[in-house]
Amino acid sequence: MSKALRNRNEVPLNDRWAVEAIYASEDEWEKDFNRTDAFADSFKQWVGRLSESPEVLKSAVEEILAQSKLIYRLSTYAGMKRDEDLSNSHYSGLAAKISSRTVEVRTAHSFFTPELLSISQNTIESWLVTPELAPYRIWLENILRYRPHTLSDKEEKLIAMSGEIKEGFITVFGKLNNVDMPARLPEIVDGEGHPAKLTNGNFGAFLQNKDRRVRKEAFEGFYSEISGNIATQAALLEGQVRTDIFYARVKKHSSALASSLFNDRVSTAVYDSLIESVHNNFPTLYRYFNLRKSVLELDPMRLYDAQVSIVPESKGEYTWNEAVDLTLEAVAPLGSDYVNTLKKGFEDRWADKYENKGKRSGAYSGGCYDSYPYILHNFNGTLRSVFTLAHEAGHSMHSLLSKKAQPFHMASYKIILAEVASTTNEMLLIDLMLKRTNNRDEKAYLLDHLLSKFRSTLVRQTMFAEFEKYIHEHVEAGGSLTPDLLNEEYLKLVKLYHGDSFAFDDTDTVIAYEWSRIPHFYYNFYVYKYATGLASAVDISSRIIAGDEGVVENFIEFLEGGSSKAPLELLKGTGVDLSTPAPVNSALQKMNSTLTELEGMLTIK
Repeated sequence: MSKALRNRNEVPLNDRWAVEAIYASEDEWEKDFNRTDAFADSFKQWVGRLSESPEVLKSAVEEILAQSKLIYRLSTYAGMKRDEDLSNSHYSGLAAKISSRTVEVRTAHSFFTPELLSISQNTIESWLVTPELAPYRIWLENILRYRPHTLSDKEEKLIAMSGEIKEGFITVFGKLNNVDMPARLPEIVDGEGHPAKLTNGNFGAFLQNKDRRVRKEAFEGFYSEISGNIATQAALLEGQVRTDIFYARVKKHSSALASSLFNDRVSTAVYDSLIESVHNNFPTLYRYFNLRKSVLELDPMRLYDAQVSIVPESKGEYTWNEAVDLTLEAVAPLGSDYVNTLKKGFEDRWADKYENKGKRSGAYSGGCYDSYPYILHNFNGTLRSVFTLAHEAGHSMHSLLSKKAQPFHMASYKIILAEVASTTNEMLLIDLMLKRTNNRDEKAYLLDHLLSKFRSTLVRQTMFAEFEKYIHEHVEAGGSLTPDLLNEEYLKLVKLYHGDSFAFDDTDTVIAYEWSRIPHFYYNFYVYKYATGLASAVDISSRIIAGDEGVVENFIEFLEGGSSKAPLELLKGTGVDLSTPAPVNSALQKMNSTLTELEGMLTIK
């Protein structure tokens, strides 16, 4: 962490993702981009004709899909190049260029849904079983679900044209959070006595440092800087929330939350049940924090102590190759085809490995239908970073298997399912590491890591989900998101979710600014899916580990499912029913039993 960050052009080729596999050069990208010049005009030939016959509708569907596929490919390349260095104005411009073209093409496509819905129900039902449209039946039926929420042709066109404006808030947030603010972050002295500049990428690692001074300096240095951005961040977040509400109301949904969940066919009861279940299990969470306070002998305990392991890690730092080997070994129960495919993916440079100046923070899996399922990482050698690799590899394999098994229009799975595959990989990894050790301290360390996973993914993401629900409901009721309100409400939730183990004096209360650095608040009720994904993964992985008959086959079939069925129906094929609170409650019980095991291994003073 003490090393200065490299510029992008200093990163060795083997540490970069193989973006050239999408386009070997920018000239090739430009050639494909030029092909899209005619997309909008070409698609106009179908205006007023969709009701003519199944054959005409089929031709229109095939053109809209072909255009979307190329747009997706162009956007993937430009977005990846932009994320390599967000300070590079050339690639930001390239991403903006395809974003504008995407809006133009979607605007040309905007008549399609209202015109499709104008076809009588009896007629369209009879057409969907014809040889021409049968391959597209599920895709078209999913559009037909939106009949109550679809406007006139002209209104839908206006909404499509607003796409670039809608993206403005997250774009500005990204620049502020990943470029401008990091440039102003201070240096601290790391655990080895070396000066180290704080970054988004190393902040979490510093909070896990065994040296409390390092944790304190990182925490105070980071939040001291972002506190200076609060007014701007509040304005951006309010703009995003008002945008979510605008689109929900225009589309005749009862709320922004209901609008977001409609796409995944999830009821608001699932969202509310998640929050209720976590609230009901606060005693387990408070026990966990009290254990930390006792074992670490901290009085008072600070929020910057919440992430450091309560058991020293004997391993130390991991290398990238060690992380890859552990991931491959962990997923071995999923079969040799899965393992060999993932291994070749690492060899073929699916992953962009390390942080560099300007690189997008965090990690994600991305790509398009006819590309690798790429992984952006900012690997820093911590155990958490190893688990992040296993997590993103799960996303990538889910995408790859869906693309192999499904045609383009059926390959994209809903986001509610995305975290299931990734977190199942994490659960398999923790099981592998627990089984491999006979060392009491190492086992205690891993149990604490698992508890931290429950806290950060199931509990913390639910806290985010509760905050996101509050800010939308507040604006829907006529309120405004001032910096003071956001700070106050966020701090209330942090206190509620952490109990009385922490001091919460002036040192801790700077956490009130944390909402301003969470990009997922711009993703329209995304965060709850991390929590439900973990709950599902705990259930699935426990049965894989137990060797239950058919569970691996069912899980692979789920990964290949794409959008061939409704999301919760696909998940039911694995034996998980998220329409009930059972999976979440079961995961929280697993957290409780893990805590009990760790408590039995440690002496509470």
